[in-house]
Amino acid sequence: MDSPEEFDPEGRAADIALAKEQSGVRRIYAMAWSFMCSLPRAMYLLMILGVACFVGMFFDQTLTYEEHAAQWAQQAWKLKLFTFLEMNDVFGSWWFVIIIGYLLISITACSIERFPKIWLDALYPRKHLSDQQLKGIKQTYRTTVTSADIPKVKKVVGAIFGRRMFVDERDGTSWFFLERHRFARFGVYIIHFGLITIFTGGILVNFTKIDGMMMISEEKNARLVRVWGPGRMPYTHDLGFDIRCEDFRLKTFIDGAPMEFESDLTVWDPASPVNPVLRKTIQVNDPLEYKGYTFYQASYNPIPGDQRVKLDIGPRGGERRQFDLNIGEKTVLADGTAFLPIETIPDYAGLGPAVRVQQVFPDGKTTNFVVFRSYPTFDRDVRRDQYEVQFHGFDQVYATGIQVGRVPFIPWVFFGFLVMFVGMFMAFFMSHRRYWARLVPAAGAAGGYDLVVAGAARRHQYAFEEEFAKLREVLVIAFGEGESQKDRARALREARKQGKTSSSSSSNSNSNDGSDDVTTKEST
Repeated sequence: MDSPEEFDPEGRAADIALAKEQSGVRRIYAMAWSFMCSLPRAMYLLMILGVACFVGMFFDQTLTYEEHAAQWAQQAWKLKLFTFLEMNDVFGSWWFVIIIGYLLISITACSIERFPKIWLDALYPRKHLSDQQLKGIKQTYRTTVTSADIPKVKKVVGAIFGRRMFVDERDGTSWFFLERHRFARFGVYIIHFGLITIFTGGILVNFTKIDGMMMISEEKNARLVRVWGPGRMPYTHDLGFDIRCEDFRLKTFIDGAPMEFESDLTVWDPASPVNPVLRKTIQVNDPLEYKGYTFYQASYNPIPGDQRVKLDIGPRGGERRQFDLNIGEKTVLADGTAFLPIETIPDYAGLGPAVRVQQVFPDGKTTNFVVFRSYPTFDRDVRRDQYEVQFHGFDQVYATGIQVGRVPFIPWVFFGFLVMFVGMFMAFFMSHRRYWARLVPAAGAAGGYDLVVAGAARRHQYAFEEEFAKLREVLVIAFGEGESQKDRARALREARKQGKTSSSSSSNSNSNDGSDDVTTKEST
């Protein structure tokens, strides 16, 4: 009868027996390790992770917690459940990170548990075909040849196996061995390494990413970003350098709808000896990048009451200068007279756009008057002052909305995907195959030799059966039909019967030996 080790090749029964003899701490460690190495449990968690990603698609992950709370505040228990599970930030929630962390540990533990055995088998394969190995191999060819056929056998096997085959001859027996795609078995572990890299990068990205907005008015600087952290909770992040909006331009359709918008940005870094460090005009799909940060053109917002007025001011009948002024901004001439726009009027009494201007005399007296864009000579003809003012229009001042992003470990994640694809190619498109051939003197046949050719594959069994069938055709042409599958099955059954008979007879002999010992002791 076969020993228990033959039914437990990895020695798990011995490990269990050893665990019973261990201390409590070691037993807990063994149970924890077994829990982490459970591949079915990891598959269940992968399914849960997929469901979580699917559920996260139904909740807008771009909204803030307050916006979500306004939708879920009708019933208190729904809001509490929503808050506890952090459904406003599913992919950064505590339970999502825990699942990814467990998968990371589980995949690592499974790889550590199984990889050494595969590595040793790949480095030190069993090149000498034994009868015990032959019992578990399905694809075989067996025949008897004469000593005169030995050179032919070596030639045919060499032609089939190729130049990379292993050959060993000892005591009249010849062994041949060939292995193809030996490292294809590591495709699964390369996939594991890729997943570990992806999960590690995902966790690091979740805790180090920057995703926020900043509003910058024209001709103003900003360096603080409103960032959404884990759970979409906002906080302020300091860039360490300034972003300045030099100008913002908005193009609209005839009906006033926005067509496109862009911003002229400059980077001012106090650590740089030369400023501005960088200039770029950003558009919706053309961001600016600096020090790992990416600045996207996301939105814009008109600043109420903040407009720039274009005025031409000069002596009456003389040369005028153009001034570009904000509302309330004063410009002073050489004699001390000052002008400042105080109000813009889109349509003044049906006469079109106008601006109300205040004139401050050197003695402190003031006067207000209106000038029209459609009537350039109105001020000269009506007011008759020593200075004349012309109005060329006004521009709305905007604040440009810049989305700021930084994902420092995203190359790590991309590298993990690349590694995983390489492992998938090895696992699914490369088949590990082994071929053995053995030429041994036949028992009971003078001058005869038993020729056995066998092959086994880890995957793609149907394709391997076709491949070995072609190999068998070559052997049949060279050495005859050989042993049929029925004959081989019959021989295996007889071998099993003989094994059972020998084991039962040995057990009976052992019992008889024991009784004789008892009789001898009693007589003594």
